[in-house]
Amino acid sequence: MRKPRIALVGILVAGLCVTFTPGAQAARTLTVGVAYDTGGPGDHSYNDAVAAGIVVAKKLYAINVSATVTVGSESDRILRIRSLVKRGCKLVIVVGSEYAASLKIVAKDYPTRQFAIVNDATVNSLNVASLVFAEEQGGYLAGVAAALVSKTAKIGVIGNSGQSKDFRTGFVAGARSTKRGIRIQTRYGKQSWGAFATTMIAGGVDVIFLTTPGSDSEVFDAVVIANSQGKSVGLIGLEPDQYLTLAATAKKYVLASVVKRADRAVVNVIARSVAGRSLKDVLDSVLGTYGRRYGIADGGIEISLWSPAIAKYTKTINAAAIRAGEL
Repeated sequence: MRKPRIALVGILVAGLCVTFTPGAQAARTLTVGVAYDTGGPGDHSYNDAVAAGIVVAKKLYAINVSATVTVGSESDRILRIRSLVKRGCKLVIVVGSEYAASLKIVAKDYPTRQFAIVNDATVNSLNVASLVFAEEQGGYLAGVAAALVSKTAKIGVIGNSGQSKDFRTGFVAGARSTKRGIRIQTRYGKQSWGAFATTMIAGGVDVIFLTTPGSDSEVFDAVVIANSQGKSVGLIGLEPDQYLTLAATAKKYVLASVVKRADRAVVNVIARSVAGRSLKDVLDSVLGTYGRRYGIADGGIEISLWSPAIAKYTKTINAAAIRAGEL
């Protein structure tokens, strides 16, 4: 989600943020390949987050970087990944779950090469590190924030039916730990998220946590309309999953944003590769996926507080982050 152009009045997890520091430089320069999703850097989403991580990694480590951008078809994605391997890239990072099917094919053909995929944990190959995020922790922080600022004690979460319910699980736990009697509505679907928002607002919900990926202006429109009618309704968004360019009329209703720090995950996987190691934490023993799930403790999940109404609770939210980090 593109950051609203208003003052950043609070950033979570002061004191919990991890800064990556370089270890001993490798004797030989590591060649890293990056396969960006459609559009490439400049999308205000995962492509930009990964590109930011590459900039940091180049300052910390002796690496060369070769990049490519897919046009979107599976055949092209396979071609892009293969091209990076053929250029001599020892570590190839692909951006986004749309690469999963293609990466499964290529990774098996090059078992001695190291691959990483950002924001996906479905590629069950030992040489593929899935870089994912503790969504239940982010949801918990959003739930705490929503409960703190809600005047009606009615809040909601809207998501895509294709995504996990981890955000919702965390959101409910965070809200209920903060305010007794809080009422929580949840809506998941493949579309009509604007209609979900309108229904929630009509029922008294005054804070909505929007976890849908991509651009969904209908939800923001519903919030703007509600506020123009005298209701006080705010939104908590999700970065970098959402890539919205907000009009000035909508920006002021964005209370906070949960942030997946894909840039930090990229720096970490490069650091491990430079050191001759890989990320092989077990993410799903049944599916057989490996990598790392980044959370609050290692700076992989944060929350940006945009509104003064919520920024005054910074200390409370920071305290909640400690509980969230245990989920």
